[in-house]
Amino acid sequence: MTVLLRTIRLEFLIANRAVRACALLSLLVLTCAVRAEAAESVLYRLFLMDGTTLISYGEFARVADRVVFSIPLGDTTESPALQLVSIPQSSVDWERTDRYSDAVRSRRYAETRGENDFASLSNHVTDALNQIALTSDPARRLAMAVEARGNLARWPSQNFGYRATDVAQLVGMLDEVISELRVAAGQTSFDLSLVANVIPPAAEELLPAPGFRETMEQAVAAAAATSEPTERVSLLRAVAAALQEPARAGGWAAALQARASSELVFEQRLDKSYMDLSSSTIAAATARAARGDVTGVQSLVQTVLQTDDRLGRRRPQETAALLALLDLRLDEARRLRLARDAWVVRLGLFRTYRAAIAPAIEELRRSTRSLESIRQLAGPEPRLLPRLEQRLVMGKLQIAAITPPAELQPAHELLAAALQMARRAATGRRNAVSSGNMTLAWEASSAAAGALMLLERAGRELDRLTAPPTNR
Repeated sequence: MTVLLRTIRLEFLIANRAVRACALLSLLVLTCAVRAEAAESVLYRLFLMDGTTLISYGEFARVADRVVFSIPLGDTTESPALQLVSIPQSSVDWERTDRYSDAVRSRRYAETRGENDFASLSNHVTDALNQIALTSDPARRLAMAVEARGNLARWPSQNFGYRATDVAQLVGMLDEVISELRVAAGQTSFDLSLVANVIPPAAEELLPAPGFRETMEQAVAAAAATSEPTERVSLLRAVAAALQEPARAGGWAAALQARASSELVFEQRLDKSYMDLSSSTIAAATARAARGDVTGVQSLVQTVLQTDDRLGRRRPQETAALLALLDLRLDEARRLRLARDAWVVRLGLFRTYRAAIAPAIEELRRSTRSLESIRQLAGPEPRLLPRLEQRLVMGKLQIAAITPPAELQPAHELLAAALQMARRAATGRRNAVSSGNMTLAWEASSAAAGALMLLERAGRELDRLTAPPTNR
């Protein structure tokens, strides 16, 4: 009986704990039934290493070594104009920025999903307590309570610390239930985490929403922080335009508008200086590379570096692109100079070869009128054919006896083929005339057309291969 009474008493205590926990959950849910309406915009802050702060309208993104974000211009409670900005990651105090971002996300979570998620958590815990009360196996009840306790204790860290104090109170009640269940299960050792570890450290205090003046001042600060000239010019132009009307009243607006306008003019002058440097350098480098003037292109590199120093090295990307182009032109100039030096060395061989093939080419060119007549099936006179055929055979033999320089071999082969086709045309025409066969006449016409085409190609190829090298 004593055992039975003890069991009943334990059941009553555990059930009472569960009822109290369920009642507390209901109370906690009801106390936050009315929530403040979530703000439409989320403002983050980027804390820079120099102590300044920049506003990010919405989440910022880390891309390679840059931080990309949108900075608002105007009243952030409405729909401000946004300017996309990127700054170096190394300029940001990430420890403080991350703390502040966590605080912003925590508040945003509390304003939007927090209460619904907490109500869902409460329902799950209530269900777990009910299941514990209905389970008869002491070991099973203890395992269920420990699991519920673990899920509950992890919830704040997974949900931006939302209502961590309330969750800590619930964990404390579950600890009492678990203590009694351990006794019921015959366990004497206890290994409970402290309730204090459920409560996260204090969040970073959020700064108030910026006004019109602060957004303007932050835009000018962002223009100074970004290393992208286009972003800087865009920001300064937007600030100058936004302050045009407020500046009429004088005061801070007039001063800031004058500063933005002055910096904008300075940036535009820089843009023009670098644009002029780029256009003049590219034109000069192209002309010098076409002449193979290696020293001239190298001097342009020094000119660009010196001009960049004089301008304060304010456009590193444009300067790097220009120097990369000069490297290409310098390589072209060096290659051209090498090719021309090699051509000069071979020029004597080219002249000797052209002198050797000159008689054969002359014979072939003297025969072009007769070959044209054969192509048109309009002659020449039969008495001229034997002499034509003899000249072409002699030219072919002359070409065959000449060994060309290696680089002129393609043109030499075309010339030999032209003489071969021309001889075939003359022989074919003679046979056609002697037999009166029109088919042979057409074959001779085709051979003559081929000979004239090959002669023209051989001349062009020979001129190209023996001409001084160029970059074109």
